[in-house]
Amino acid sequence: MPLGFLDSLFKKKVEGKTAEEWYGLAVGENDPEKKIEYFDKVLKLKPDFAGVWNLRGLEYVVLKRYEEAIASFDKALEIRPVYPEARYNKEDAETELRKIKASEAKTGEKGEEITAERTEA
Repeated sequence: MPLGFLDSLFKKKVEGKTAEEWYGLAVGENDPEKKIEYFDKVLKLKPDFAGVWNLRGLEYVVLKRYEEAIASFDKALEIRPVYPEARYNKEDAETELRKIKASEAKTGEKGEEITAERTEA
């Protein structure tokens, strides 16, 4: 009977699947949204799995959802402070986010200039 207890302890499940099974589904999936969904199920069972936080962040990068990506990379780095891949991925996502914000700022400035020109005309 103690073996059954240990088995259930090491093989916790979410929606009938273990963390390893959800991980396998995520790795085999092509749709980034589905991958994130599967990685979230892995993290429900193993919240300290830094590698999955990093992979989850990469899927958010694919979707260009950089703030969510950065949050995932931060979590990976919180769990494993010396994790070069997560650090690099976070820096890359931060760079992309800065580019978007700079582009939006320029677009906003141009919009203001056009409005001012139309008002003056």
